[in-house]
Amino acid sequence: MFNFRFPRAGMRFAALFSAALLILMVAATAPAQVLDRPVAIVRLVETVNIGRRDVDSQVALFEQQVGRALQPAEKQQVLEALINDELLLQAASRAGVRVTQEEIRNYLTVQRQQWSQALGVTLSEEQFRFQVEQQTGRPWVDFLEDVTDELIKLKYVRQRESELFARVTNVSEAEVQSFYEEQATSFTNPAMVSFRHVYVDLRGKTDQERQVARTNLEAYRRQIRSGALTFEQLERRALDDSSINADNFGYLMRNDPRSQQLLGRVFIDALFGLSEGEVAGVLESNVALHIVLVTDRRSARILSLDDPILPGQSVTVRQQIRNLLANQKEQQALGMAVEKIVGDLREEAEVTVFESNIPW
Repeated sequence: MFNFRFPRAGMRFAALFSAALLILMVAATAPAQVLDRPVAIVRLVETVNIGRRDVDSQVALFEQQVGRALQPAEKQQVLEALINDELLLQAASRAGVRVTQEEIRNYLTVQRQQWSQALGVTLSEEQFRFQVEQQTGRPWVDFLEDVTDELIKLKYVRQRESELFARVTNVSEAEVQSFYEEQATSFTNPAMVSFRHVYVDLRGKTDQERQVARTNLEAYRRQIRSGALTFEQLERRALDDSSINADNFGYLMRNDPRSQQLLGRVFIDALFGLSEGEVAGVLESNVALHIVLVTDRRSARILSLDDPILPGQSVTVRQQIRNLLANQKEQQALGMAVEKIVGDLREEAEVTVFESNIPW
């Protein structure tokens, strides 16, 4: 599932806004500038200035995430979180904590799988990068730097409080069953249909080119209806004919607003009016003309524990619940560990807050 987190926002503060502490960052703090007014100075092994622009940037990003203005007390928590984050990074550096490229790759692989599950499609690495950059508005290299910092902090916390994490219990089958029974109606699949299609993209085409495309597709449809051409043969023809395209669209959910915006309700309604195995006549969406072969039809239903979350995916409801409950236990332990470590670091470090420069 999608889980967003702002970088360097502090593990303790993040818990106020998200059920998970180690999740994707969607923006970074603004770089300190010479003329920026200092709000706080943090020194454990080095002196770092937290400027007003840093704080203003983080406040604005959290307000965007929660969809409202933060109260002064919440803004103060943003500042405290920035201080705590800096303390954790400096402590991790002092302890020589590093993360490997393999650890970073493994983390990104999990995040890509979660995004794919949320979107209902399998994202390639390139598509995942594009999604991240669209969500963050920042280059991929900056995002990787944020991920690295978060993994370093987490690794440091886990190493320092390893005994606390060792006491985290496994999720029992009874806990999974109880959660499912309480939340069963949350695990549903809407009505959906999967299809393959041969199509012509109409975007950027003139009226004359659109009419030529429709005429050609209608001719192909007549050949399929007469038995002179199969849909599979038309798909193979598209490999060598640049005027048409062929693709397996996969599953389309009836209530997906993104698909409705892209394809249009008229096209989607027509699609859901088809039977499994039926080849439709030429259908027009908002972006293309299509000859469609419906490969599967599924009615809306509540999922059982061993059903996959989405057709064609391996993660079942049982596995998702188990992962969720395990994550909750981990986050509880993480929150306790961070609170203890930050408390110790606060006593050791020099932290100066300039009240006159606080922007609230």
